[in-house]
Amino acid sequence: MAHYNQHNNRSQNKKYPQKRSSVLLVMALALLFGCGAQKSKPLPGRVFIYEKSNLDGSNKGKIAVYYEGFGQIESFKWHEGNKKGTKVSADMDPNSHTVKHFEVFRVDHLGNEQLSAVLDVAEDGTIKINLGEHEQLFDAGPEQWHSYDFDFASLGYAYPMIKEKDKPISFNVLDLDLKESPPQLKDFGEVEMRFLEQENKWSRNLLKYTIDGPGLDHRGGHIWFEKSEGYLVAFEIEKPDEPGYKSGKLLLKEVLPMKKQDWPAFKKAALNKGH
Repeated sequence: MAHYNQHNNRSQNKKYPQKRSSVLLVMALALLFGCGAQKSKPLPGRVFIYEKSNLDGSNKGKIAVYYEGFGQIESFKWHEGNKKGTKVSADMDPNSHTVKHFEVFRVDHLGNEQLSAVLDVAEDGTIKINLGEHEQLFDAGPEQWHSYDFDFASLGYAYPMIKEKDKPISFNVLDLDLKESPPQLKDFGEVEMRFLEQENKWSRNLLKYTIDGPGLDHRGGHIWFEKSEGYLVAFEIEKPDEPGYKSGKLLLKEVLPMKKQDWPAFKKAALNKGH
C-alpha cells in the first residue's frame, strides 16, 4: 500500500512526535515519489480554470489555479458578478510535496489585496497559524497532508510526482475548524484514494479514484486526474469544503498559458466582469 501518511489511524488528540528520523523519511518519500526521476512536470506557466459548485450544479463559482514555477501554487476564487475574491498562495516542500508556507488574501476589483491568514511549517513539523491578531501553534502535524478548503490544489500539485498511481494513496486533511471561535487548525483525519479505472471523460484520458475516510467525515466520493500529466481534473465529494456549499464538485473547464506579468491583470479582469 503506497501510503503518503506514515501515521495511520491516529486519534485527533494524539500528540505527534516532535523529532523524526530523517533516514526513514527519505526512504518513505523515495518509495512514494521515486528517486528524483519525476522532479518536474509541465505545470509551471499554466493556469487551470475550474468550475466549483454543489453536486447538483448550484452555487457555481470559478477557481483559477496558477503554477508560477516549480513549487509555487496560487489559487484564485471568485463568483462572477462579485467584486471581491480570495487569493491563496502556497510554497511547496520540494521533498514531501506538501505545503510549507501559505498566505490567504482578500482581493477586490481594483487589485487591492488584504492579508487575512498566514501558515508556516517548521522543520520539525510544527505549524504556526496567524489569523489577524490570533496566533496558533499546531504541534508536529502529519507527514503528508492537504487542505480540502484549498480545493485539493496541493494534492493536484503532488499527484504527478507519485510513483505508483495504482496503489492506495493516503494523506490527512488539515483545515480550519470554523465551528471554533476564532477558527482553529484541525487534523480532520486520514483520507484514502483507491484506484478504480482508466476512463475517457470530459474529452480527456483520466485515472479515476474513490476518495473517502475520516478526513472527509466518511462523506467522500470520486476524484479524477489526467492520465499523462497527472493534473487534477475533477472531484465529486459529498462533504462540502466551505460554508455556503452543501457538497463539493470541481471540474476543469480550461487550461491556459500564463506569464507572471499577466497574472494580476487576469485576476482583476475576472472581478470586473459584469460590472
